[in-house]
Parts: sequence; C-alpha cells; structure tokens
Amino acid sequence: MMPKNNRQFVKLLAAALVLTCLFSACRKVDPRPETPDVDIPEDPDVTYTYHTEVDEDILLTAGAGEYLILANKEHPLSKDHVPENLVEYSGKTYYEKEVMLEARVAQAVLSMTREMEADGISDLFVTSGYRSYTYQQRLFANYLASEMSGISTEAYAYFGEDYIAKNYTQKGLTKLNKTDATVVVKSYSAEAGYSEHQTGLCVDFITSTMSTLDRSFETSEAFAWLSENAYRFGFILRYPETKEEVTGYSYEPWHYRFVGREVATAIYFRGMTLEEFLAS
Repeated sequence: MMPKNNRQFVKLLAAALVLTCLFSACRKVDPRPETPDVDIPEDPDVTYTYHTEVDEDILLTAGAGEYLILANKEHPLSKDHVPENLVEYSGKTYYEKEVMLEARVAQAVLSMTREMEADGISDLFVTSGYRSYTYQQRLFANYLASEMSGISTEAYAYFGEDYIAKNYTQKGLTKLNKTDATVVVKSYSAEAGYSEHQTGLCVDFITSTMSTLDRSFETSEAFAWLSENAYRFGFILRYPETKEEVTGYSYEPWHYRFVGREVATAIYFRGMTLEEFLAS
C-alpha cells in the first residue's frame, strides 16, 4: 500500500501535468491559421479594364479568409504551416530560379506581369515567393551573421550616427554586438514563423539593374506601374513608407501581397495597410 504522503505527491504531480498540458495547448499555434471572411466595404466607383485577356474569377475572392492570413511580429505561423496548392510560378523569375506560390496567386502574378508588358514594361522579375519555416530560419541566421560582421548602412539608418559613435566607433569597435545586430535584422527580415513569405501569398519583385532588393526599385518604371495598378490584380504594397509602426517592418517597395481584388481595392483607395483593414 502506498504511504499517504506519497499518494498526495502523486496527485499533485498529476494535477501539475494536466495544467502543463492545458497551458501548452493554449500556447500552441495552429499550423493552418484561419482568418474570418470579411465583409467588403463600399468602395469608390471603380471600373476595371484590361488590355490583355484576364480571368477575373482568379482575382475575385469575396474577402475569403484564406487570402487574408495575417503573418507579422504579433501573429506567427507554426513551423508546420504550408499553404495548400503550392505550384511553381511559370513567369519570369530572377536568374530563372524556382519560385513557388499558392496556385491562385501564381496565376494573378502572371496576369499582372503580362498586363504590364502590354503597357511596355518588361524589366521585372519575381525573385521570391513561398519560403518554408526552415528556409526563413537559415535566412535570418545569415542576415544576423552579416550584421555582426561590421556596421552596415542599415545599422546606421536604424540607430543613428550618434548611437553608433557612442557605442562603437568611439570605443574602437567595428562590429555590432548580437543584441544590436538582432534588432537591426528584425527591422527588415522576419524570424522563422513570422514571415509573410511562409503563407505563399506574396512576392518580391526585382529588375535587371538591381543586384539585391533595395529602395532603388522605387525608381523603376515597374514600381510606378505597380503603384497605380497592382490593386486591379488583387495585390497591395505590403510594407508602405511611413507605416513602419503599423506593419512592424521598414519600407519595402518590392514586396507585394495578394488579398483579392475586392480587398486590395479597398486598401488602395483608403491608404491602409492589411493590419489596419483587418482591424477596421
């Protein structure tokens, strides 16, 4: 027969295990998060006209939640999240690299770039689409190592010259410490699980004159066209300038996110971000 004290200990241990399991369940991130369908607000009287053959059914989602997944610094995806219907994008990619996207998004990007070419702009390539949790993990680690190897222009832009002078150059230091490097990297790249690329619903664009993704994209003819027309194909500029405090990320003129034409139109004409739209 088990001593009374031992029986009480076992009961306490069992209760603790139950509480631990319940706590873990509450903290568990759904591997396939769902965003409720939204009611599309009234928008300005917009007429959609296209110069090329466009399957408008592809662009219309009626505010379906699967295309409004929010992935940012406060809304993570689990490491197991993989979008359904991933396909290889068949349009032009940077150095002909393989880019995977959710099927509807892939078709919408292709339609948009064909329309752009019909308007005389052909210097545009997709350079990034879906990224797995593991890929983003490696990418973030590489960025961190790079930032810790010196003091980058991104570090100067983020901290300011006074901070860099006081904490580094005046002390003879030429490399960022890990804490500061992590802060800088988080301003332009997501940690694994927090990247919108894991949704398969966004793309990064680049031109032939660029060797890396940077703000020079905003001087291109492609950017000017996208700024005026992307919403017609269901895309939004995901990280606009002056909206860093809302999105959590610095301005990225090259990064576009598919949300469906109805929602994209509402966001475009209201000057909103996805976060602001979903909160409205």
